[in-house]
Amino acid sequence: MKTPRLLTTLAVLGSFTSAFAQLSIPDANGTDGPLNATATPIDLSQAIPGDALLSSNSGGNSGKGIYDAARWVIVFKYSSVNVPVGTTVTFLNHPSNAPVVWLVQGNVTIAGTVSVNGKNGVLGTLVNPADGGPGGFRGGATGPQGGGAGLGPGGAGGGGVGEFNSSYSSPEILPLIGGSGGSGSPSYSSSGGAGGAILIVSPGTIAFPGTVGRVTVLGGIRGDGEPNAGAGSGGAIKLIAEQITGTGSLNTGLRGRVRIQANSLAASVTSTPATIAVSVGGVGATPVLFQALSSPRVRIVSVTYTRGTPPVQYVIPAPADPTAPLISAADLSVESNNPVTIAIETRDFTTGGATVAVRIANKYGGATSLPATLQSGGTSTLSTWLLSTTLPPGFTTLQVRATQP
Repeated sequence: MKTPRLLTTLAVLGSFTSAFAQLSIPDANGTDGPLNATATPIDLSQAIPGDALLSSNSGGNSGKGIYDAARWVIVFKYSSVNVPVGTTVTFLNHPSNAPVVWLVQGNVTIAGTVSVNGKNGVLGTLVNPADGGPGGFRGGATGPQGGGAGLGPGGAGGGGVGEFNSSYSSPEILPLIGGSGGSGSPSYSSSGGAGGAILIVSPGTIAFPGTVGRVTVLGGIRGDGEPNAGAGSGGAIKLIAEQITGTGSLNTGLRGRVRIQANSLAASVTSTPATIAVSVGGVGATPVLFQALSSPRVRIVSVTYTRGTPPVQYVIPAPADPTAPLISAADLSVESNNPVTIAIETRDFTTGGATVAVRIANKYGGATSLPATLQSGGTSTLSTWLLSTTLPPGFTTLQVRATQP
């Protein structure tokens, strides 16, 4: 029997004023031109590679945005933004699934909808995972072998829902990252993809005129419509502006994150979740938009395995950037039933008391998290870690996570 859907609670933000000077937004130069939104999705795959704080688009590239692989963001430098009543802005994912940033030279008006939602799951056999919104993670697949676990740090297994605000990230939403996918059902119903992540920045005003302007970053639900199992978590919404006005809404669902930073907040903006991080006044002349490139980082470097008689060792490097062209349906292919060794590196990460673990999620099965062992370095600059294990057959997703005490 289905349990009742939990009613969403809305928080009403009060009215505050401040006399701070207008914000200075780094490199918000308007080179992507104005965004006068229509119903046509914004295709993030057209973004031009570059450094988001150094590169600018012009001529034939104007309006396409910049894909910054180091910061894992797609940045648009609009001169202004207008989302009219009745218009919904949606996005087609970049191959990296990076989140969206709008660095706006002028003002932002959202009278319609900006949607960074994850996709709903579908019914059927051998159903592929539902995509997350930009910055969010995929849900679990389904097939005769069973229901697959959702992806992401809070990805769900066993028919569960994806998690975000109780599992990872921070109230500052640094880095900018979305939610995690729900678990697929063995009864041929794929789960929902997670809500993505969006950062909207203006040195002037972000306005929600009327009562219908909204930003939504919701997780998708399971293909059979079940609301209490298999759903992806909501993602993240972050607004930074000199002032925010209006009576719109920000909705990430109950498991997402919302943050507002403004020197003047004269709004009755409703928010889900009801408890959000609000910073009024003292935002600073130049607000922090991204994590520093020297922030702690972790990545899988390679997978090593042996096969054949006599046994031959193969070292398969992991792609440095997931947008690299693929020669198959996978980033790398392991052709062995023998144990594999997964090499990992951490940078600018203090190793004392830290843990590095690899989450191994089978496409049509559950997920397990195994700890890696520190091998060399032992310093915050560069350290290497190894994990030896046997991978389950079929498609498997490896995701690494490093935590410090």
